[in-house]
Amino acid sequence: MTNEERFQKYIQENCKNCKNRKTDLCNIRISAIENIVRTKCEYYERED
Repeated sequence: MTNEERFQKYIQENCKNCKNRKTDLCNIRISAIENIVRTKCEYYERED
């Protein structure tokens, strides 16, 4: 899976549940530590 595919998949699955989806608070980062690739948004807050 490429980083672009990871980015798009994160947007499809997580951004729809984020409390900040209608604001400019979005900073999705892809990092690899010890061969484990993580995709995470710095400002993600789950909407209840």
